[in-house]
Amino acid sequence: MEETNEISLQEIFMILWSKVVIIVLCTVIGGIAAFGVSNYVIDPTFTSRVSMYVNNNPNAETTVANINDINTSQKLVSTYIEILKSDNVLSKVCEATGLEYTAADVRKMMSASAVNGTEIFEVKVTAKDSEEAALIANTIAELAPEEIIRVVKAGSVELIDQAVPAEGPSSPNVLLNTLIGFMLGGVLSVLGVLVAAMLDNRVKDEEDLKKYYDMPILGAIPDLESAQTRIK
Repeated sequence: MEETNEISLQEIFMILWSKVVIIVLCTVIGGIAAFGVSNYVIDPTFTSRVSMYVNNNPNAETTVANINDINTSQKLVSTYIEILKSDNVLSKVCEATGLEYTAADVRKMMSASAVNGTEIFEVKVTAKDSEEAALIANTIAELAPEEIIRVVKAGSVELIDQAVPAEGPSSPNVLLNTLIGFMLGGVLSVLGVLVAAMLDNRVKDEEDLKKYYDMPILGAIPDLESAQTRIK
């Protein structure tokens, strides 16, 4: 009879149960390792944000929003964001803050995007110091309107919310990383146990003989050590 590597659900359960100590140990080690790396190795970073409103037609006499103005403002948001990321604007931000960052450094620290497809866009700054992150974000918000209007020569940009120093780090998420560590430790240990069992071709008992060979079992050699222990 040809050998087969098929394993039933019952056999999988028995294999995992026999190695439950190893699986639990690997799961705990994975969680502890993830917690240690997140809490003591990775430097925490802090994020501050400012939000601004784009108005395409600030000189309009009516207070009723025109749909064309709204659509134009939404389209201008992406243009304004690109202007904010320019070396010219970010160099002025670095100079105004007095921090030892270059325009390229600030560009890596910041991100900007429209808020749900509206005329509002948000600028986020992430740094290792919460005060620095808030200072850079507020400086961008302070310089942005003048620089954007200078380039576009139309519309206006109004500040909605100023940045405040973050009370806690935005990254790393210690709790989430620890949970992921537990999960990875458990999953990898289970996979390792199952793969080792699949690659183990040894015949360990009568059931393996019946499974792999179509031959009758005439007898079995007793475990003498186990028998002597029971006699004692």
